[in-house]
Amino acid sequence: MIKLLIVDDQNVVRNVLSEMFSNNKDIHVVGTASNALEAKILIPQLRPDVISLDVDMPGMTGIEFLDWLIPNFPTPVIMLSTYTVTGANATIQALQRGAMDFVRKPDGTESDFLRMLEELTFKIKKLGILTKPKQYVTPTLTNKLTGLKGKQTNIKLIAIGASTGGTQALDFILHQLPNDLPPIVVVQHMPEHFTTLFAQRLNQTTGLPVKEAAHGDILETGHVYLAPGDQHLLVRRLAGRYYLELEVFDKVSGHRPSVDVLFNSISQGKMSNNCLAILLTGMGRDGAAGLKAIKDAGGRTIGQDEDSSVVYGMPKEAFVLGAVEKQAGLSSIPNVILQILES
Repeated sequence: MIKLLIVDDQNVVRNVLSEMFSNNKDIHVVGTASNALEAKILIPQLRPDVISLDVDMPGMTGIEFLDWLIPNFPTPVIMLSTYTVTGANATIQALQRGAMDFVRKPDGTESDFLRMLEELTFKIKKLGILTKPKQYVTPTLTNKLTGLKGKQTNIKLIAIGASTGGTQALDFILHQLPNDLPPIVVVQHMPEHFTTLFAQRLNQTTGLPVKEAAHGDILETGHVYLAPGDQHLLVRRLAGRYYLELEVFDKVSGHRPSVDVLFNSISQGKMSNNCLAILLTGMGRDGAAGLKAIKDAGGRTIGQDEDSSVVYGMPKEAFVLGAVEKQAGLSSIPNVILQILES
């Protein structure tokens, strides 16, 4: 049984979650804390398998708590985030500081509360069985790699898919990449509004021009385009130029945006011959079939390895399918990208 510690300054949240999990045979609430300082006392005693952590708390913030928790008691943390700019920004910072995942708090409606409970339960069960918290060994950032410097490459497009642990992985990879590479399109599983802020943060910190993708964007060298939350991202080609389409249809592989939708759009129309597709850490199997389609159509592919993945789900499924040409650890992926571009 997975031992859960709930840390939230709202008494109603602590009580409701405790009550809802009281009948769950897989999850046992071993304790609750109204703030991070209380949690610091309970964690050495209770040794929870998973911690649900409120983003906005008085006293020690969630970010400060993570800075203490990670080195001392590495434990999978799921942030409970508000849908405000402040809450979303804090959540993104928390993900880049060691939190594994997050769940958006409900908007007050019963249906949205059930959505939160279902999503939280799923993520607790998935993260609670991990043998070690791999997100705590994110490689140290170094200077950017040397770019192509005018060299010709057959790769005209780089596509990346990621989920749980992907915010850290993407941050690391983009920090390393030079700004003269082919355009990069990214699907990171994240709700709308959060993707806007995540793109803004990457734009400010990575040294690359990063934006949330817009319908009709024409792809430019050295630019990064992040799929907006709750919209599928597709790549099209016309008269030798790549451009983007955004569509809202049913979830694919359980997600919108879906990595499979992005990758499948690239596997059509002979775009695969000039594409490098990369599948990073994440739960489930989204992107595995799409990566296989790109590889089968002549594209190059990379899958993150098990040791460096926070959750070896999506890249594992792709590896099992035979979709991965080159498997690499996170610290090696930027160099592998350059090697493939120059080959």
